[in-house]
Formats: sequence, C-alpha cells, structure tokens
Amino acid sequence: MSRPSTMSKAWTLFFLDQLLTYITLAAGTVSTEVLYLAYNGDTEITWSAACGSFGKFCSKATASVVITFVVVAVYAFISILSSYKLFGRYSAPMPDPSKQLEISAFSGRC
Repeated sequence: MSRPSTMSKAWTLFFLDQLLTYITLAAGTVSTEVLYLAYNGDTEITWSAACGSFGKFCSKATASVVITFVVVAVYAFISILSSYKLFGRYSAPMPDPSKQLEISAFSGRC
C-alpha cells in the first residue's frame, strides 16, 4: 500500500514544529541563566552583579525572557496541534505478516 503524498509533508511539519519549540526553549533557558548572572553575579569567579549599574538593560532582558517563554508556550501548543493532526489522520503502520520478528527471552538460567 502506497503512502499518501501528504504524509511526508505532515511528518516534516511535525518535525519542524518540534525542532523550533526546542530551539526556542534552549534560547530561553540560556537567556534566563545570563539574566540570573546579571542580577546575582558569581562570587567564585569575581563577577559582580551588573543590574546595579545597568538597570535598564536588566529590565529589558527580563521582558525579553518573559516573551521568549510565552513564545515557547505558543510553539508547544502548535506542536500539540501538529501531533494531533498527524497521528489523528494517519494510523500506525501495520506489520508485514511475511516478516517474522525474533525476540530474545530470558531463559532463566544463571
């Protein structure tokens, strides 16, 4: 049985949705770490807090991090819709009865 031509497009969109969601999540996580260091600094490497001197930067960076995590939530919702559309439209592939699968089992011997 041949695959419909839209199946590969649906898988591509699903994969790209997942990829973009995880990339955006990684960017938000890195931005949060940088913002944490800007607020608190790191005494072990003598990095002082920068928000006392650059308060405007910290407020803009905080807004940016919040917007990034809102975008992550939106992309996660889009990924859920994409997966629902993909797995709702196409059923799981049926196994080929001509090919047999050999499964190793524990024999119980020590």
